[in-house]
Amino acid sequence: MSVIVILEADVKKGKKEELHKLLSQYLPETRKYKGFIDISIHTEQKKSHVLFYEKWESVEDYETYLQWRTETGVMNILGATFSSPPLIRYFNIEDVQGDI
Repeated sequence: MSVIVILEADVKKGKKEELHKLLSQYLPETRKYKGFIDISIHTEQKKSHVLFYEKWESVEDYETYLQWRTETGVMNILGATFSSPPLIRYFNIEDVQGDI
C-alpha cells in the first residue's frame, strides 16, 4: 500500500526563488527514484510556508531516498533555504467509500 509523505518548512525571507531553482534541479532525479509515485509542492498564501505533498510506494522507499539525499548533501543545500528543520509526517491512504 502506498503512503503519503508531508514535508513542511518555513522558507527564509528572500530564499523562495532560490528554493524553486534548487527544486527544478533536483526533482527530475526524485521522479526516477525507486518507489516514487508523485509530488506536488504548495506555498501558503501570504506566508513563507511550503508544503511538499508526496506519494511513495512505502515509508521505507521514502526513507531510503531521504538518506540518499542527506548523504549527497542535497538536504543541507535545501535546508539552507529553510528557517528551521522541516517537519516530515507519514499518512496511510484509507479506502473509505460512501455516498456523496
